[in-house]
Amino acid sequence: MRKIYDISLTISQALPVWQGDPRVELERSAKMEEGAQANLSRLSISAHCGTHVDAPYQFLADGERVDRLPLDVLIGPAQVV
Repeated sequence: MRKIYDISLTISQALPVWQGDPRVELERSAKMEEGAQANLSRLSISAHCGTHVDAPYQFLADGERVDRLPLDVLIGPAQVV
């Protein structure tokens, strides 16, 4: 059995973004320690932030959208630099 490594980056305000894209915004909007019934966060990111997949539809008018890609095309050898 092959070992699978998750190379996803953690989303944080320190995450680098593509030049010109908005920075990551992460804000706790409700806090239990301040009396809220639950902790709640607000997250604002670009679609190109962090580890992501560019679907063929981004570049080809008749390309597949990411929700239609078979999972096996997303698994394979990788070089982490």
